[in-house]
Amino acid sequence: MPTKIPLLKAKSLGYDRDMITFSVKYGSLPNFNASAIVDTGCPFCVISETTIQKTRISYKDKPVYHKQVWLGGILFELRDLGECKLFFRDSESKIKEFKHNLYVGVPVGLKKGTIFTQQIPCFIGNDFLDKNFLSIIKSKDGTVYLQEAA
Repeated sequence: MPTKIPLLKAKSLGYDRDMITFSVKYGSLPNFNASAIVDTGCPFCVISETTIQKTRISYKDKPVYHKQVWLGGILFELRDLGECKLFFRDSESKIKEFKHNLYVGVPVGLKKGTIFTQQIPCFIGNDFLDKNFLSIIKSKDGTVYLQEAA
């Protein structure tokens, strides 16, 4: 039976979005938790700067991806964290592990002191879905989940 990872509906960037919670293992540091928008239009997996600042991960010295990207109406510089382990809980409460390249999204061009009314979200992008053969599925009962191709 293919893996099913439940998604939840939550408001982010002013709209109801399909979101997912997971934990990330970076090097030898302890795992940290994150929530992300599952966005098929986003080409990368991006951890927000506010999320990464809650950890001991040094990201400012990481290489910058060769171009800046627009995510959620904000221009980001992507700092490459390299391959990390991502852990998701499936519909049977089993932990499913994936290895994937993550970036830290650092907003650029914002005026100093700019305050957001809500935290900038993390994104699970299409690269992750494609690499792991996952699709967003909506069942007849209204539940939404990521499902592995059979």
